[in-house]
Amino acid sequence: MATREELIKQCRYYKGETECPYTDGRSVWWGIENDAVNRGDKTDKGISKSMWNFILERIWQSDCGWYNDTTRHINRRTAIKRANELYDCGKWGAGYLWDIQDTIQNCY
Repeated sequence: MATREELIKQCRYYKGETECPYTDGRSVWWGIENDAVNRGDKTDKGISKSMWNFILERIWQSDCGWYNDTTRHINRRTAIKRANELYDCGKWGAGYLWDIQDTIQNCY
């Protein structure tokens, strides 16, 4: 099992701080990574299982669900791609993960 320090090295935003240093979308990713480290599954540079579970929970809480109706909602594969885009650039926007009409410019 990886040590806490090894898990933290896999994070982009969380570096072991006790308080989040960010006030933009990186603050969401900081919290998600912090949780993933505490759960012990942040074992690589990508989005871990617990991080993805958090993202899905946030989407479900927004009542958007997963739809294949391309006039508004995107499918799960596209949502995963978009989640990775947001993670890479440190932005957050739950709507961007499910709404085909939303753009990354609307994320903070």
